[in-house]
Amino acid sequence: MRFVSWARESAAWGFNRDKSSKEFGQLVDNYPVVTPGPRGSEMNRGALMARLVGAAMTCLAAVHICSMPAHAEPPRESQEQVLPGLDAVIGELRRGGLVIYFRHGPTDPSSMGDAEDDLSRCETQRNLSAEGRDQATRIGKAIRALGIPVGAVTTSPYCRCKDTASLAFGEYGVSNDLYFAIDADPASTAALAKSLRRLLSTPPAIKTNAVIVAHTANLREATGIWPKPEGVAYVFRPLPGARFEVVAKVAPEDWPNAVKGRAR
Repeated sequence: MRFVSWARESAAWGFNRDKSSKEFGQLVDNYPVVTPGPRGSEMNRGALMARLVGAAMTCLAAVHICSMPAHAEPPRESQEQVLPGLDAVIGELRRGGLVIYFRHGPTDPSSMGDAEDDLSRCETQRNLSAEGRDQATRIGKAIRALGIPVGAVTTSPYCRCKDTASLAFGEYGVSNDLYFAIDADPASTAALAKSLRRLLSTPPAIKTNAVIVAHTANLREATGIWPKPEGVAYVFRPLPGARFEVVAKVAPEDWPNAVKGRAR
């Protein structure tokens, strides 16, 4: 159901600060959604939507997300602060030394979901739409035009992430540490979050930037940030002591728009 898909992808971490992304997804999937009935009957679709929309609105408050040790747990109540954009970090990106976390590009909502996924068969997964493939190509072209050096590119094993990386950057490596965290059990979710914090705190090769292409829930579990929309990027600066800080949020169109701005 597309409504349930929206709930899982867009409101999960704001619904209940004591629930993980996985737990919220299970709650939504198991919630009774029936046609309107008499008073006292199970909750109908309108009531469920009203509750979820109200919960999602709690995600709009901004709080501070500062440097975080690679081994630390993300703040339970942390929500995304207002971050600088590409202009604030483009000079540093050109010098290298940062880590760019991309959420995969736009996907086709009518394609298969991930409940019965087979990582060796893309047709069993939710994949990039035509828009998503075009967006990834344009982002990669813009990054090269802006003179931003890219070193290691690491992706989730899901096809939508591998395709985003391939179209944007060409070569990439796959890491099972970037498996979609929303479908993992609690112990695996914690391990995935720890692995991602390690990647975010690891300095890239000299004069390059590292790129990670993965999912929403992975970044939320590791840092408290729920990346939206599809194709968005967050820029992290590794710090001494196995720590890191988030320094910018880059919308998908900001990369090609920066190239257009240089041409004026």
